[in-house]
Amino acid sequence: MRLFLFVTLLSLANAKDLQVGAASVELHPPLGIEMGGYGARVGVSTGVLDPLHANVLVFEGKDRAIALVTLDLVGVLPVPQLDQIRARVKSSTGIEDVIFNASHTHSGPLPLEQPPAWQTAMAGDIASGIERAWKSRRPARIGIGTGSVRIGHNRLYDMEEGQGKMLWRNETRIPTSPVDPTVYVLRIDGEDGAPIAVLVNYACHAVVLGPENLQYSADYPGEMRRVVEAAYPGAVCLFVQGGAGNINPYYDKTPLIEDAVGLMRETGRTLAGEVIRVTAGIKPHTVPDTELRIARDTLQFKARFDHEKVLAATDPQHLTLSARLHIEAATRGPYEAPVTTMLLGREFAYVGVPCEIFVDFQMNMRERVRDFPIIFAGYTNKNLGYVPTIKAAVDGGYGASQIGSYLEVGAGNRMIDTAVIRLAIWTGKLHPQPNHEQSH
Repeated sequence: MRLFLFVTLLSLANAKDLQVGAASVELHPPLGIEMGGYGARVGVSTGVLDPLHANVLVFEGKDRAIALVTLDLVGVLPVPQLDQIRARVKSSTGIEDVIFNASHTHSGPLPLEQPPAWQTAMAGDIASGIERAWKSRRPARIGIGTGSVRIGHNRLYDMEEGQGKMLWRNETRIPTSPVDPTVYVLRIDGEDGAPIAVLVNYACHAVVLGPENLQYSADYPGEMRRVVEAAYPGAVCLFVQGGAGNINPYYDKTPLIEDAVGLMRETGRTLAGEVIRVTAGIKPHTVPDTELRIARDTLQFKARFDHEKVLAATDPQHLTLSARLHIEAATRGPYEAPVTTMLLGREFAYVGVPCEIFVDFQMNMRERVRDFPIIFAGYTNKNLGYVPTIKAAVDGGYGASQIGSYLEVGAGNRMIDTAVIRLAIWTGKLHPQPNHEQSH
């Protein structure tokens, strides 16, 4: 009896319910620098339409803590900077790993591989935000819900056998496929019911504002966040960009004279309306004895296109800095591609890939793993260009057969398989030892 009581007390002492902290950091890139996202943009940044942010969630379970950082940037910072942030916060807080996801706004600064002073300062601000989120952590309850909204379309319109056309803009909302209208919403409250955070996962390029715009903006995800945070005072709203590689907003690259800012805000508010509806219906609950798992499985891929052949077909006199960097990045293989998988108990999984992956893979991932919701994220932990399906690579179109597709064809299939296998191992569906079968 005494031994049983001792073991019971020991297990209770080792158990730890979920704790969560959140923080929002306003980013301050200087004016007068090149913006990211559009090769056709002429000029440098001239102002701020709406503030850019890095928003942070820290999850602490019974034996580890993990941070998630969402960034209003076209892509995440270079890997060495991400690793410096990870090393700093691990030393100061003990956080085991940090996941970075970019919203892919095309109205932010262009992060450079050789960081200028402003980019170094930005990395420091992000690290400070993670530390603030850590210090603010408290016992939390979570719940997840799904909704559906259509703010965009598949821009590879009727591309069968390469004979179709690109549908960049779709104001008349012609039906295209595949499109995933699913909105995942993770609601996190304190034990007292006070909101801590609302995380939104959706797949659509953040490109309502076009190359004509020279003011910093988070595009529609920023407007969505502002509306949600107004509805839930005290909450930090995070936007996790999904598999948006072939998904454009209906109002793509809107000229300023055609009310680009108004349409950007309308798009964000449409998404926000569904997020608020879903959030209101979620009933958060405690997660006892919370187990957190995380893995970054690094895959190796060859470059899809040959560097010398690409340069030979290009006029170097007409290349912008952004275009030159793009060609260099897109043809200098082999590549290391980290596939990030996180599992919080049996509540939800986060699967992040380091590229602009097509929405088909997001839908396939969720179809194959149905034990819990999958928060699926492109633009995670690295910037490795477009990853189309094999069919899209054959049929062609932007993102499917252009220089922006860095990795060898078939890379997306291996990434999704890696995450599916990782989750199957964690949930006991794949075993490290063979089954003991009776001999025939």
